[in-house]
Amino acid sequence: MRKPYSYGLGLAAVLLTAAMASCSGGEDPPPPGVDAGSNGTEDSGTLPVDSGTPDAGVDAGVDSGTPDAGDDAGTPDAGPGLPDGSVVIPTSLADLGLFTGSPATGGLQPVQGNIPYELTTPLFSDYALKFRTLYIPPGKTAAYRANDLLDLPVGTLITKTFSFPADLREPEKNVRVIETRVLVRQPGGWEAYPYFWNAEQTAATLAVGGRVVRDIELIDEAGVTRKFDYLVPSKNQCSMCHHVLDSSQNQVLLPIGVKARYLNRDYVYGGQPANQLQYLADLGKLTGLPASNVPRAPDAFNPAEAELGLRARTYLDINCAHCHRENATAGDTSRMFLDLDSTATLNLNMGVCKRPGSAGSGVGGEFDIVPGDHSVSILWYRLHTEESGKMMPQIGRALRHDQGSSLIADWIDSMPARSCK
Repeated sequence: MRKPYSYGLGLAAVLLTAAMASCSGGEDPPPPGVDAGSNGTEDSGTLPVDSGTPDAGVDAGVDSGTPDAGDDAGTPDAGPGLPDGSVVIPTSLADLGLFTGSPATGGLQPVQGNIPYELTTPLFSDYALKFRTLYIPPGKTAAYRANDLLDLPVGTLITKTFSFPADLREPEKNVRVIETRVLVRQPGGWEAYPYFWNAEQTAATLAVGGRVVRDIELIDEAGVTRKFDYLVPSKNQCSMCHHVLDSSQNQVLLPIGVKARYLNRDYVYGGQPANQLQYLADLGKLTGLPASNVPRAPDAFNPAEAELGLRARTYLDINCAHCHRENATAGDTSRMFLDLDSTATLNLNMGVCKRPGSAGSGVGGEFDIVPGDHSVSILWYRLHTEESGKMMPQIGRALRHDQGSSLIADWIDSMPARSCK
């Protein structure tokens, strides 16, 4: 029996007051109950477009921070499965059984056992609000790893729901929920599925081919109005950020954020703050968690948590290092490694006085990082620009992250100045 958490995802009481045009469709998702799997509908290359007026509706809210403690941590109804542990991918998100309700009917609520969590520093995605959950099947556990992804079992589902408020200064009001991305650990590896929420905010439907949502408009934290087209990535596009090369040089898809260093923070469960990793361990869902010395990546924008260099590298780690690391295509081709593990010191592989392999012309300079001068550093330029073909990441944003751009600029400027040759 499904039993929702009593906390608010904050997606409560959404009453749409502005009409949103329906999607133009164009994909052919698998029928209900059929595993789309790796043989599911492939990206057609042309994304359907939602050309409707963005929702200006009423309070969809955000996380209220007071979830139920979860007295039932055992056997949630979290969707269908097969004897080998694989998860059948339905057309409707509701049929996965991970949530109850909807944004339009008082709030989207994760069922017991579908554990909400946050990252110490999240990946930037056009200022979207994100709500994350982790579901580990009954009878199975994740294994702790100090510096890598948690070792999550077959049947695990990771969800991330993206939404936009009309005004980032009032993030709990006038929120439109756009999509819920689902990562599934199947017997053959991880698979990614986007679900697109309808205009009425009542249901999310599998969108294997992705969507383009036109003319999203929001007011940023500085009071500036931003207008942009938002990309719901196709199933294939998800692999652009989530893939690495295995020992046989085959591309495999992996999650990004479920590492101990990003999960090592408190979340409010049942009205009480608890460390997220310890909470999973207490539920019997995580083994091997040490009593001390668990790594923690700081909040990149909180100077009280770490010095500038570590905060900047944390930002690069969560935003860039899924591609720019060893065993990832961009890392291999550019020889630029931006993950915290492989860049213990400032060096050539971080881009210091390094000429890029394939950045092209007009990208702000000759070297990836020129110590002491962000204005001629390609790394900063590509993070800062909104020009297609030059900006980084190549997918996942249409807008510049002003706060992140400033952080990296300050970090480069803080390096002892020297001339690159």
